[in-house]
Amino acid sequence: MEKLAVIALIAACQTMQLVLARASPDDSQPASHVFDEREMQVLSVLQARLQGRTAKQKNLHRPQSLAWAGWTIARLGGWTGHHSDKSTGPITMRDGLERFRAIVQGYFLTEDLCPS
Repeated sequence: MEKLAVIALIAACQTMQLVLARASPDDSQPASHVFDEREMQVLSVLQARLQGRTAKQKNLHRPQSLAWAGWTIARLGGWTGHHSDKSTGPITMRDGLERFRAIVQGYFLTEDLCPS
């Protein structure tokens, strides 16, 4: 039971770190505090797919910052990217993290099975 509680606590801390990073105007905290190097590669690849065509739907945060990663995770969680859409709370981040983890597992699986 304790191990399960620790796992849930880690997931909750990561979710709240991303929520707070998205809400803060400070881009100084690096995303490497939450994501490892391989996950950072996947985040970089996802950036091009998730950014919209208009300037308002671009990720304006400093690359490799936690706010930059939070923007990407929020998009995966269903946030539209518009500033008027305020749904970048814990539930959106949790959903985005779940989807991101699935994408990362698929990325690592193809990398391991189909090396180039």
